Amino acid sequence: MYGLAREGYDSRRICVAVDISVSVAIQALTVLVAMGLDALGFSEAATVIVFVLGVLLTAVFTTRPVYCLIASVLSILCFNFFLADPRFTFRIEGTGVPGTIVVMFVVALFASYLVMRMRENERKSAEASLKAQNEQLRANLLRSVSHDLRTPLTAITGNADMLLDNSAELTDDERRRLVHDVYEDATWLVGVVENLLAVTRLEEEAVLLNRDVELVDDVVEEAMRHVSRDASQHHIEVEPSGELLLARMDAQVIVQVVVNLVNNAIGHTQQGSHILIRVRREGDHAVVSVQDDGPGISDEDKRRVFEPFYTTGGISTDSRRGIGLGLSLCRSLVEAHGGQMRVEDVQPHGAVFAFTLPLEELPGDGEEMLAGAMATREDKRG
Repeated sequence: MYGLAREGYDSRRICVAVDISVSVAIQALTVLVAMGLDALGFSEAATVIVFVLGVLLTAVFTTRPVYCLIASVLSILCFNFFLADPRFTFRIEGTGVPGTIVVMFVVALFASYLVMRMRENERKSAEASLKAQNEQLRANLLRSVSHDLRTPLTAITGNADMLLDNSAELTDDERRRLVHDVYEDATWLVGVVENLLAVTRLEEEAVLLNRDVELVDDVVEEAMRHVSRDASQHHIEVEPSGELLLARMDAQVIVQVVVNLVNNAIGHTQQGSHILIRVRREGDHAVVSVQDDGPGISDEDKRRVFEPFYTTGGISTDSRRGIGLGLSLCRSLVEAHGGQMRVEDVQPHGAVFAFTLPLEELPGDGEEMLAGAMATREDKRG
């Protein structure tokens, strides 16, 4: 708690320092411009307008109204000191100068007040818009959950009812098929619930990443042990990097990302399609890509495919339709690791989803560590 309070205090100090610096810089620039116009023979009214403009700029680029008041007072003092006769003194001579100063102060203060009000209205409008978007997201979630979960729940209920009432009349193959269907539907529901919980934790910033230096190829290899059972109906190939790429990550989280991407490719391509999972180096990042030769993704879908609750109209291997959280979740988890996610076309048809992870520099004893990791991986494969 103390750490959070300290962080908030430091943040406020930085904000105040920035506002003061901006105010001083604007005032100095205003004085220089006004003196330049005066030297060029412009009228007193032009210099007054310059000082009023300086106060308006202060209202625009600072965060609190007090800086507008300070800027108004400073404008009067600077005008009196640098431009009103006698110059470079705060004495006021002449009948018109006091009136000019009063008018300038009132106009500057009123104009800055209007600017602050406009900024406040814009902030409230943005908050209202964000609230409306959140309400729309909640409505989309409820609609998606009620629509998309109804089919597997109905199938589970129907198959279970058939097993209970007609078990004696069913053959072993029929019972096995019904149990398999119940298992598949229940597994799909578990995946949806896990994605929902993960998105909730991300929105509440409650996800704590347990990062360690991991071999990217090993994480991908582990993910392939957890992909959908329907993977057997496709030609899936894993192309390793050919080198040992290290990245600091929460391995369990990245496994979930790879599983989601592979299952997404399985669910949106026809049986017998080819799916390639590739690991490679790209500069100072490791790139993991999942490529398929399915129908591909339209340009409109590519622009929105990472939005929460957005689903495409692609091919599905069954009657279930995702609620549009998998890819959004993947992007959030990858960005939490400092990486990026993208989608591209594959020629002549298909799509490839790829994400990056920053590579980790090898420590001093890196060669020995890599040699040990390579030996361990070869033992596992053997």
